[in-house]
Amino acid sequence: MERLQKQLIHYRQQYINSLMREDVLDFDNIQNLRAIQLVFSLLRSRVGSPISYQSIAGDVGIAVNTVRKYIRVLESLYIIFSITPFSKNIAHSLMKQPKIYFFDSGLVEGDEGMLFENFIAACLLKHVMGKIDYDAEEYRLHYLRTKEKQEIDFALIKKNEIEKIIEVKLSDHDISPSLKYFHNRYQLPAIQLVKNLKHEYSSNGIDVLKAINFLKSLKI
Repeated sequence: MERLQKQLIHYRQQYINSLMREDVLDFDNIQNLRAIQLVFSLLRSRVGSPISYQSIAGDVGIAVNTVRKYIRVLESLYIIFSITPFSKNIAHSLMKQPKIYFFDSGLVEGDEGMLFENFIAACLLKHVMGKIDYDAEEYRLHYLRTKEKQEIDFALIKKNEIEKIIEVKLSDHDISPSLKYFHNRYQLPAIQLVKNLKHEYSSNGIDVLKAINFLKSLKI
């Protein structure tokens, strides 16, 4: 088992080096390989958290606009994708801090909870794209965050209205306080997805579901 883990780590590092040295450098004439490698590395460990361009710029020692450029390059190559906090003013939403996820969860550096959230994000994105491409529906994927830092992992948006809000947990079956807050205050359909859950249940209009059962219902 230990030998297999070492082989997997070695393979993943080779894959990352290939992404950086071949795909990324060839895509947009990137000159500073070390800088974009550092940005990439920081993003791998900050999955699911709002990203501060200024903080990354300070950590790497480059301009904020360069950080934005590198993130756009990684998005264009379908290495990462970003979701922004929901606002009915789309331009305003794009100005706020995004959360970054990876199309390949194997590139995430974090605990099991972070890996699981990244997996759910990728599934929800595929669902949204299916709604757009196959059903010609107006769908988007966002997250919710208030000035008081109440936050919900994901919000599915249909025709610029929140269809449902989703919180992701690895094993906690107790309903998230933030999920209760948004559901009670705004009367939003709310779901908590749990990877390790013995029994599904509903409480005060909030559904606590096994993640696998919910994912089976999606168009992905």
